[in-house]
Amino acid sequence: MPTASVLTVSVLTACLILLVPACGADTDASGSSTPSSATPATTTSTGTTSTTATTTTKKKKKKNVVAWILSLGPGAPEGPPEFTAYRELQQLRCATVFDRVGELDEPARTLYEGAAHACLAATKGEGDRWPLAVAALQQVAAKTGDLNCMDVAALALLDRLVTLHAKHPGGTFQLAATKKSKAPPCPSIATIEPDHGVEGTLVRMTGSHLGADVVGISVIDSLGNSLPAQRVDSAVGTLEFTMPEEPSSDASATVCVVVRADPDWVADGHLFTYESDTTGPPAALDCPPAAEG
Repeated sequence: MPTASVLTVSVLTACLILLVPACGADTDASGSSTPSSATPATTTSTGTTSTTATTTTKKKKKKNVVAWILSLGPGAPEGPPEFTAYRELQQLRCATVFDRVGELDEPARTLYEGAAHACLAATKGEGDRWPLAVAALQQVAAKTGDLNCMDVAALALLDRLVTLHAKHPGGTFQLAATKKSKAPPCPSIATIEPDHGVEGTLVRMTGSHLGADVVGISVIDSLGNSLPAQRVDSAVGTLEFTMPEEPSSDASATVCVVVRADPDWVADGHLFTYESDTTGPPAALDCPPAAEG
């Protein structure tokens, strides 16, 4: 895969997709049609006929909600197909996903094509695309070990759409804004301890998804220079590393410690301040920094 510039996975507001069964007769829990209640006729003792009103209670149609995927942050580069295919899907530009997958390796190419088919079927009513989406899901599901964290989020979306369509094959989809969303399972930092020290300080990072997707830890100074940190140990939810040499005298004592994810992009960052007499005073930094290009 091409090497991506440093970028961030700060999350933005996402949208959800709302599945509403097709209009028609009310259905019970088993899916059977329920006819409307009639108003029965009764006969009085005088032989005249009257009607007795019967209250009819309509069963509320259940709305099945499936979360869309969160966007990658503003630091995501525009060029690499790994990111553009994901972004087009996230922003519901379903048809253009097909234009972004030409340089992707398998199984990512089949994954995004299948997700685009499901997206068009769900949002544009192009029902003939559902079999293509199902076939792609079946093909990629056995190859999850070859997917990065963005791909895993796209695969989960494809699975949610196919599953709901199977339950409600006659359903129509309606978009609705909600606060819920599905974040890509990419590395994220909760804390680093200590967050200050000197060259060679042993630092413990805690967070989420700090496993196989992490390809390295780097320290970026206020001038944009980057040095790798020496990785020491890792466990579930933690990484330990030592800080590299302090920045030059032209740079601030404050640096950004970033975790890089496959395919070599900045997924998250946290500030660290060197205790030094040679560097400049601590300064406010964008951490993680926005990617270039």
